[in-house]
Amino acid sequence: MKSIKLSRKTLSFISALLISSLCGTQYAFSVYSTSVAERLGFSSVQINTIGSSANYGLFFFGPFFGYIVDTYPSRIIPMLASITIFTGYFCLAMTYQGYFPNSFLLCVFYLLLTGIASCAAHLSSMGTISANIKSYRGIAFGASMALFGLTAFIFSQINSLFFRGDTYHFLLFTAITTGVFIFIGSIFLVRVPQEESHEEIISPSEENSSTSSASLNNEERTPLLSRHEESDVRGRELFQNIDAMILGLTLLLIGGVGLMYMNNVGAIVKSLYLSTSTHPLLIDEEYFSSSLPSDHDLNKIQEYQNFHVTLLSLFSCSGRISVGLMSDLSKNMYNVRRLWFLLAASLYILIGQILAGFMIKDLNHLWISSTFIGFGYGHLFGISPTITNEWFGKIQFVLNWYFISFGGQLFNLFFGYNFDKHKNDCSGLSCYNTAFYVSTIGISIPLT
Repeated sequence: MKSIKLSRKTLSFISALLISSLCGTQYAFSVYSTSVAERLGFSSVQINTIGSSANYGLFFFGPFFGYIVDTYPSRIIPMLASITIFTGYFCLAMTYQGYFPNSFLLCVFYLLLTGIASCAAHLSSMGTISANIKSYRGIAFGASMALFGLTAFIFSQINSLFFRGDTYHFLLFTAITTGVFIFIGSIFLVRVPQEESHEEIISPSEENSSTSSASLNNEERTPLLSRHEESDVRGRELFQNIDAMILGLTLLLIGGVGLMYMNNVGAIVKSLYLSTSTHPLLIDEEYFSSSLPSDHDLNKIQEYQNFHVTLLSLFSCSGRISVGLMSDLSKNMYNVRRLWFLLAASLYILIGQILAGFMIKDLNHLWISSTFIGFGYGHLFGISPTITNEWFGKIQFVLNWYFISFGGQLFNLFFGYNFDKHKNDCSGLSCYNTAFYVSTIGISIPLT
């Protein structure tokens, strides 16, 4: 009987990891963003708005799905998400190929659908992990968030190996794989009832009627700070909690700065490539240049874009998984607060921002920025769910997490606005470095 319970729990965890590995496709946007912009005639602001819409779907709908997942957990949610994410990418592919109307607003809607679906599916997997696993939550959440961050690497590598600039078929492939495998994972995504295992978390209705002595026996419930002990902060109380507000502001600023670079690394790569001595950047009313690159140049640009998306994804993944492991070991063995890892994430991203915005002027060294920002972004979103779970309780963990992690799109849109504003009289670094002045100030706020 115990082996059956363990098998169900293990299979559910594997399914949650599978779903997580397919929910971060919005971070692969830079792989095809410039191709979509050129094919459909979108400006930098427009393509940034399209890319941001996936993140809007991911964050704006977090509270809604967080409440549903916490209160009425069901496999139906990720099943519906699989259909929705397929629809979003399929419609974008049809628009790119000219089968559907070329509409900026429709493209925004299509990417919004993918973000909503990613939000629903990822929250379902996170909620299942929170319900089924008590010991070593840092590692469990870190693994889920790591695979979420690894999605961009997986799809960028597939694009490089099998599609090589064939954006239409790449988008179709993305639609089919995300839709099919999220649906398969949802079939086995179950919460093992508490009565079947003493390690299980109690459902929300049962938790309200249980005594606090059971949670006191749980070693992982030991808080970072004494004032957070046995916390159960939710609903309106969360917005009146100073710790929650500070944590949310920190994530908004640091995460927003990292997201700005990740969503626009494709534009940065193209700008730097075209500004070299052999490929001068000659700008007119077109999206990037009047000196249209040759097919060879377009292929090289695509290779560089895939490379940097891969770097960001790999180091984001390593940051998420390593911070979960290190924070668990540091907390249990040396009583080191997890907040120190949040500070480390800020420093990593700050270093990457300074290098990319003010010091790196060619593609030979841009990998350094991608490495720092990817690792810092992974650190940030690897440690934050665990902090949220420990500080504010597990009953409405998913809903609390998405309230706290919401935001960060203003930096992304400012980058697009700034790029369009300077596109007629810029070359390389000067096309976008103004945006990095603003982002550097933004990330400096939580550090102070």
